[in-house]
Amino acid sequence: MTVLGSIDGTVAATERAWLTIAGEVEGENTSTAAWRPYSLQNAMGGAFAGLSDAQRAQMEERMEMMSEMIGDGADNPLAQMFGGGGEDQVQLRIMGVDPEAERILRQGGLTIELPAFSVEDMDQLLVGSNEAEIAYHKNFGEDDAMGFYASSHDVGTAATVSFDRLEIVEGGGFAAGTFEGTLCPIRALMGGDPDPEVCILVAGLFETELGEEKADTPVSRTIN
Repeated sequence: MTVLGSIDGTVAATERAWLTIAGEVEGENTSTAAWRPYSLQNAMGGAFAGLSDAQRAQMEERMEMMSEMIGDGADNPLAQMFGGGGEDQVQLRIMGVDPEAERILRQGGLTIELPAFSVEDMDQLLVGSNEAEIAYHKNFGEDDAMGFYASSHDVGTAATVSFDRLEIVEGGGFAAGTFEGTLCPIRALMGGDPDPEVCILVAGLFETELGEEKADTPVSRTIN
């Protein structure tokens, strides 16, 4: 594996350090920090898994009809919602792995993800803070409660990222900045009203090179 960069911060007042890496996984080159093209077709691609050829063809036909109805007008709100409007949209994921974990892609990892954004409007991300989703996998075997912690804006937890530098170019790029958020156990989030006492605060900074993923590569591929 090649080290792309680092993430340093605190989780529940405990100092942590992660690495972003790249290398070959299951015969394919992949990066834990990467951007990928986004569109309605890409977002719906996982829905085709397990379908028969006839069912897949039917779904694709319906999606083509939807695309024609949406159109490419920049002022069309549906086009903006589904990645149209003539703008190239991408999704960004920065996942730090714990180099001391026995299984670095499954234990102790911190993941920062941004909603799809337009490359044409990328400069706006450099001004102020941006809504994000942050998740943390606690190391198995720790003395306190183990599990998966995440942010969820739907139930009031906050998570943001501020960029000092962000470059999205063919083949890769670069990202540097800070992050902070309130993360709650996934079981508490599923209840819809998590007790603040069970949630944790995370904050820190990151600096990493970025890889480029194929449009049909699932966002969560490197952490499955």
